[in-house]
Amino acid sequence: MSTSSEKSSKGAPEGSQPPPPKGAGSGSPDVRNARKEKPGEPKKDEKGSSEGTGGRRVFKPKELKICWQEENQFWSIPKEDGRPVELLEVCWLDVSGEMPVTKGKAYEVSFMLSMNTKDSFGWEVPVTVMARIGKKGKYERKEIDLSKLSEEVKEFPPDKCRIEFKSDENTKNDEETLYFGLYEVWTNKWKGGLRIHGAIVQEIPAGINDPPPN
Repeated sequence: MSTSSEKSSKGAPEGSQPPPPKGAGSGSPDVRNARKEKPGEPKKDEKGSSEGTGGRRVFKPKELKICWQEENQFWSIPKEDGRPVELLEVCWLDVSGEMPVTKGKAYEVSFMLSMNTKDSFGWEVPVTVMARIGKKGKYERKEIDLSKLSEEVKEFPPDKCRIEFKSDENTKNDEETLYFGLYEVWTNKWKGGLRIHGAIVQEIPAGINDPPPN
């Protein structure tokens, strides 16, 4: 279900820090201090390379910024290309990327996901795909239900998270960068088993599927 980007209580928390992991203080990292980037911001000096034609960009898992990805108790990160990353257990799901965009265009964001059903838990709450133009732009978002996700790779959200970089409405927005991500950072609920195969950003002509005027 799509919700308005103006509902700030459901937006990615600006400047907030992840809660400490289970076992903090007994050898686990203090991620409250380790996490420097805000949700939706990539590592410094790291741009998402991609593959695709016709305005379609495909981000491999290694081209995405994954919060806590350095900690092998939270994520399984394969060295080989073509294999998904797997979430082992986190209570702060934050997977994001970025790419340059063009004024007057629209973009559809989605993620390719599957589930390790043997080790799946914690997906009773919805996950949110979010996108914005520029670091000060308003979020667009789509909530997705992963509680019934199987081993089969599927694209989420099915109807995509769509954002438009309108030339007239964004004249003051000179940062021509799309920030997007997959988040569940509001409940502190532990979850695991999710496999992320990549992200897709599709450029489309502005105005497609806009609601009819009243």
